[in-house]
Amino acid sequence: MLNKKSMVKKSIAAVCLLGCAGVLSAKPKKYKTVQPELAVTELAPVERKASKPGEGVYYSLFVRSFADGNGDGIGDFKGLTKKLDYLNDGNDLTVTDLGITGIWLLPIFPSQSYHGYDVDDYYAVNPDYGTMEDFETFLAEAKKRGISVIIDMTCNHSSAYNKWFIESKKPDSPYHTWYRWITDLDFTENGGVYNRKQKGLAGNIWTIDLSNPVVDANGKPVLDKSGQPVMNYYAGLFSTNMPDFNMDEPAVRSEFKKVFKFWLDKGVSGFRFDAAGHIYNVAEVKPGSETLTKAVEFWKEMNAYVWEEKPDAYNVAEVWEPSATRARYMGGMQSNFHFDLGTLIPNIINNQEINDRKNQPEDMDKSSYNGFARSLAGEYAMYARNNPDYIDAPFLSNHDQPRSSAALRNNPAKIKLAADMYILAEGVPFIYYGEEIAMKSGADDPTKRTPMVWKPAGKDKLTPTWCDSGAYGNVSVYNKKTVPVSEQENDPDSILNHYKRVIRVKTAHPALYKGRLTPVPCDSAVLESWVMECDEEKAFVVHNVSSVKDVTVPLPEGCDMPMVYAANPAAKVEDGKITVPAMSSVVLAQMK
Repeated sequence: MLNKKSMVKKSIAAVCLLGCAGVLSAKPKKYKTVQPELAVTELAPVERKASKPGEGVYYSLFVRSFADGNGDGIGDFKGLTKKLDYLNDGNDLTVTDLGITGIWLLPIFPSQSYHGYDVDDYYAVNPDYGTMEDFETFLAEAKKRGISVIIDMTCNHSSAYNKWFIESKKPDSPYHTWYRWITDLDFTENGGVYNRKQKGLAGNIWTIDLSNPVVDANGKPVLDKSGQPVMNYYAGLFSTNMPDFNMDEPAVRSEFKKVFKFWLDKGVSGFRFDAAGHIYNVAEVKPGSETLTKAVEFWKEMNAYVWEEKPDAYNVAEVWEPSATRARYMGGMQSNFHFDLGTLIPNIINNQEINDRKNQPEDMDKSSYNGFARSLAGEYAMYARNNPDYIDAPFLSNHDQPRSSAALRNNPAKIKLAADMYILAEGVPFIYYGEEIAMKSGADDPTKRTPMVWKPAGKDKLTPTWCDSGAYGNVSVYNKKTVPVSEQENDPDSILNHYKRVIRVKTAHPALYKGRLTPVPCDSAVLESWVMECDEEKAFVVHNVSSVKDVTVPLPEGCDMPMVYAANPAAKVEDGKITVPAMSSVVLAQMK
């Protein structure tokens, strides 16, 4: 608990991050029943109705940086298990937990790297994170709390230290066709079709294997026209340490199905498919090859298998491509991450602030109103053409992107509004760990994956210290002024407590967690609004993106319903009109 003396010592920046409002309370309130009326304007318990793996709100976390359960400085399964009650304690009558319904774990497999995306063994857990028993205990405790767990699955590539790849270096090995191998003779200068200098995402795609020159039937080296030994090369789009699989090989597909079953049997609820858009990357296949259709069919086959084993599984894919391409992939996917919202939403909020400062009048061209809602609806329509049962997965930032607080100028009001704008859209939103306390980062990847800020520095034994020194010793500098969980929990106006509120309204209303979005404009250029509707319920969602203007407008036809959420308690609905305070959101909803 904070006292006045300790608060005075905090920097102005830290105080502002708490929201610059509210009175600290010594203990959270205790409730005997849910309080939906109270929850309209403050943090209060509500009945969570989202219960399936493909419903609710997910929390993406890096085990290494979340919580250290054994004191070795590295986050692990034991630490994560101890912190589960922070995420969801399983009790709808409490308000001390964040309230998420699902967890996406970044890679948990043995790996040569700190991040884990180069997998050494798909049937084991990273010993840095604990034992398989520790993982199983974590899964059991998550299940007790109603939390679904999905794990990162890298099907595009493995580690160069994976036994499959090591075996594949032998041309006569059954594993040779598991990866994309070619020889010098396959390059264009030797009459082949592949470009030796083709670039990937981190240098040349094709890497020479010096350990295994090509040999003839007698075991003698094959020579090229210049008399040089012909060498073998493998494809690695992301790194020389990440050789790419050949998904045309049926044995690889079969093996990954075994991998899926292994983890589903352990109790995971599905998978996040890493680099799903690169399975048949045009840079490493024969020129003229049709890649997109093959990729969609591949993912359709993989998802179908997962659902055979677990009918309610939730799988989400990383297809970091323009929306039209993401829509095509939705034909083989259940859910895709909605990239670029972390740019679009801050741009909307920041640009409106500029207009407010210039005191510019509202655009009188009403055809331009509600642009964000119309943009979302347009993308959803493309998804639906490829998969009527699609589930969108909106997010602001992830482990590969700078944290969203920077784009929002570290402004608490903007951060809260941005959270509402993506969490209250369609689908299953993904919160990146630390987003709920406005953690910050730099541009380098390690700075985006630093330890969770639980308490002031040195005050929490569960805080990982793996990047306090050594090669990553400077990456945590960005969060020296981040207000920790322990302090934000006690401020009713903190960013953390705002996230608790919007997560609760999302998971309590079927229209919000499984409904479809229809843009419904209001008579104002600064309001973004839409209807969310499912068989059981209808909701009207409206956001005021102005930094200064409270707006009162007539309610659209059919939207005069009870208020269930007001980010600012000054919001009101009366006489067929709605008042939305500046930089805040309102939700009206009613069961059918």
